[in-house]
Amino acid sequence: MKPRYLTKSRFKLAHECPTKLFYTGKKDYVDNKLDDDFLRSLAEGGFQVGELAKLYYPGGTNIDELDHAKALAITNELLQRDKAIIYEAAFVFNNFFIRADIIIKSGSKIRLIEVKAKSYDNEEGFTGKNGSIRSTWKPYLLDVAFQKHVIKQAFPEFEVEGNLMLADKGQLTSIDGLNQKFFLSSVEGRTKVNVIGGTSAKDLGTAILATVNVDEYIEMLYQERYDFNGNDLSFIELANRYAEIYATDQITFCGLGSHCGSCEFKASDVQLKEGLLSGYHECWTAQANFKPEDFSTPHVLKIWDFRKKDDYITNRKQYFQNGITRADLDAEKPKKHTELG
Repeated sequence: MKPRYLTKSRFKLAHECPTKLFYTGKKDYVDNKLDDDFLRSLAEGGFQVGELAKLYYPGGTNIDELDHAKALAITNELLQRDKAIIYEAAFVFNNFFIRADIIIKSGSKIRLIEVKAKSYDNEEGFTGKNGSIRSTWKPYLLDVAFQKHVIKQAFPEFEVEGNLMLADKGQLTSIDGLNQKFFLSSVEGRTKVNVIGGTSAKDLGTAILATVNVDEYIEMLYQERYDFNGNDLSFIELANRYAEIYATDQITFCGLGSHCGSCEFKASDVQLKEGLLSGYHECWTAQANFKPEDFSTPHVLKIWDFRKKDDYITNRKQYFQNGITRADLDAEKPKKHTELG
């Protein structure tokens, strides 16, 4: 029986909603993200950016071996060298398993570089005016923090540095049609990127990806406390809890809220008739005692830009639109100011 590892994608999924760990990867359950053309196009763009990132750190070894044990063996062998650049390096610790985008090993130091197809403005940074991490950046930084933790536990003798590689808003490409150098193909169901043309610094032109050290923000995340079903956990305790949930394949309901509105495990009426299972329906049945007819009743989640959804769902236990008053909706509207002149 294969071990059920918590990977970086599953860690991200769990941070959205730990209950999703039970539904993910199961063919009986609907997963709308697998059929989302828009998300697929974003993923393809991510593949191209990932390949460009490798060209900025040339001369490395690409580990495209899918077998965990073989990928780990190759990674470990390369890390024995004094210097090494590795693409898709594999690391395991307890129930954690990750594939790192780029690893640069020099002596006793490992630079972890996570590549994201997201724009970065150096002047704006990752934190807001109050010094806390911006919500838009937190998922990305949590990703690197998780990977750094796994690598550090797997190789405690090394110093590990965390980085994000992002599209630099301050740079414009000096090469026309740069994206056309990266041709996507499918081999045995896996997306492959073939690079066409030269890959020298001259061929790539001005660097449009920036590598940003994020250790400062990772440390902030390590120092934070996280609520898990009423329990106050550290980052490491939270990651261990996620790993335990996934490894034992246990369903853990973690509360309903506005986040349910974007659940990818929600089946349509047609899909339900076809016999597919709906994680969304199971959650609301188990936690709110929903009956089949309740799912066709206009829901609070369907009210656009209604910021009291969590209050109504979590605190008031009022799930349907007939519990919303006009006063509640008016309170959402910004107040108009009259200018005197």
